[in-house]
Amino acid sequence: MTKYKIAAVSLNTTPLDFQGNFENIRSAIQSPDSRDANIILFPELCISGYGCEDAFYRPSLWEKAAENLDKIKIISPNQVVVVGLPVFVESYLYNCMAVLSHGKVQAIVPKLNLANTGVHYERRWFHSPQSFQNKTISLNKQKVPFGNFIFLDQSIRFAIEICEDSWSALKPSQFYNLSGVDVLLSPGASHFALGKQKIRRQIFAETSRNQNNLQVFTNLCGNESGRIIFEGGAFFASCGNLVSEGQRLHFTPYAITTHSFHPSEIRAAKARNLREPHPKTNSEEVPTITLGEVIPSEKSDQTRLLVLDKREETNSKSLPTTIDLSPFEEFTKAVCLGLFDYLRKSKTKGYTLSLSGGADSATCAILVSTFVTIAKEENGEGILSKLGWNEKNLLVTLYQKTKNNSPITEEIAKTLSEELDCEFHSISIDEIVSSSVSLIESVKGINLNWKEHDLALQNIQARVRSPLIWLLANLNGHLLLSTGNRSEAAVGYTTMDGDSSGSIAPLAGVSKEFLLDWLDDIQKGNNRYITPKHSIQMLRNTKPTAELKPLAEHQEDEKDLMPYPILNSIEHKIVFLAMTEMDVLDGLSKEFPWESKEQLFGYIQKFKKLFGISQWKRERLPPSFHLDEYGLDPKSSYRFPILSNET
Repeated sequence: MTKYKIAAVSLNTTPLDFQGNFENIRSAIQSPDSRDANIILFPELCISGYGCEDAFYRPSLWEKAAENLDKIKIISPNQVVVVGLPVFVESYLYNCMAVLSHGKVQAIVPKLNLANTGVHYERRWFHSPQSFQNKTISLNKQKVPFGNFIFLDQSIRFAIEICEDSWSALKPSQFYNLSGVDVLLSPGASHFALGKQKIRRQIFAETSRNQNNLQVFTNLCGNESGRIIFEGGAFFASCGNLVSEGQRLHFTPYAITTHSFHPSEIRAAKARNLREPHPKTNSEEVPTITLGEVIPSEKSDQTRLLVLDKREETNSKSLPTTIDLSPFEEFTKAVCLGLFDYLRKSKTKGYTLSLSGGADSATCAILVSTFVTIAKEENGEGILSKLGWNEKNLLVTLYQKTKNNSPITEEIAKTLSEELDCEFHSISIDEIVSSSVSLIESVKGINLNWKEHDLALQNIQARVRSPLIWLLANLNGHLLLSTGNRSEAAVGYTTMDGDSSGSIAPLAGVSKEFLLDWLDDIQKGNNRYITPKHSIQMLRNTKPTAELKPLAEHQEDEKDLMPYPILNSIEHKIVFLAMTEMDVLDGLSKEFPWESKEQLFGYIQKFKKLFGISQWKRERLPPSFHLDEYGLDPKSSYRFPILSNET
């Protein structure tokens, strides 16, 4: 037998864009890279889009997905094409993969394990069967097998487990493997998080070693529905080794990764290494210590078999593996892709930014400029005009100064704008601030002063800036970038309806400490996407400050709050690890031995108080990207009561 070829397609989808998703699927099937493949594997829910949310409840959505499936099945009938869609069966909606061959839907495979942690919420929309299924359903007036099957094609035996199935402690593939499956297809919608691709590689490489088979993973790519970024990075793991990996965080509509192999290689490994499990993989045979009432478990059905017709034999070669990115480069490419897709899919002309001369707004400006460079490199110089964008007007910045701003921050903002070659403006807002204060003084019958009315006088400056930057954004036909980071969101260090204003908050998924380290990494010449800049050097020679108090007070963020590394460590321990105060204190004492325990305990108490009273602010922040192992966005990451004993 000649080599067998599989093409794994990483696809950029848009929820509810059935026509656009179909065109990308068709183009990928007809691409030269997949034209001679025996199997073409697409990601989870690629026909409808993964992030349809409560639109999944619409019967019209299922119908359109099924209509598109009918169109896809005849594009290339001599190949096996595996695509994802929602399917409604007997009162329940399922997250499924359809296996297409010979112009027919050969079977529908439902997802068994639904992702319901972190940013995923699949159990809200989908049903998961408690055991392997084997039934016949009616789809587009045709009878189609529905369930969990082993498929046979040219003597290759393959099976499918969908995304979370491959991460489960008891994987469906453990049952499939004992029936002689050569290839396990794992289509996914696995979100981006810093360092997560390494975990995927470990999981699939180890599973392929343990099962002595070929594991094929493919993934969505891009900012699909606003908050979550998918990173692509399809790969093949064979008998313990990663043998081919595709492009991650690509700006193109799709990327195709292929691998060709001889079945004999896998079967020889099985014969040599596969160990029959003892005890058998059956829960009823595992002894149980009962601490409460006995609840009898149900016995799962056995794996079923579905035979497909044979394919023509072809030869091909694998794509090279991609280069590993540092965490700072991953952050760069992910946020750039998120901003590119957010702008493209919202059909907007560009971004407007209130550039303060600080680290956060500078980071936003740099990332917008960088996504333009990457987009042109990957899609060609004409991509901007094709999207209707004017590069010179894609990023517009505005510095809004008061008497409390130092000359250095304006110089930093101006220098950065010149280095990025973007439109820059500077205005004074002192008159508007004074007018606003005077009006309220007349209402209250008092004179506001910094000793008694510090917070109000700080916040009015930030709030006055908001309508002005919104006005400029509206005139430009732009989205407004909000510059807050996760550290500020945790302790509410933001002015509502002021610096919190915006259409999207691209940095809210990472800490201030990370962003400062990211800027330092650029200056060291380590970031392949961004060159060192004089403005960054100027910025890093200053202390982070809101510049809302009189200059004589030398306001600094870390004086108002606490040192950012300590804040970040407390946040991680309390929010993500759910540690007690005393455990947090013990950990901080080891990390920061130069700080007294009394001081550290005071920081913990301050963080807890600020975190508790700031949930209402987090509920109102603009949508943000999920970038780290955890986030604070109440919609997609961390839910916390607005009112509680900690408020």
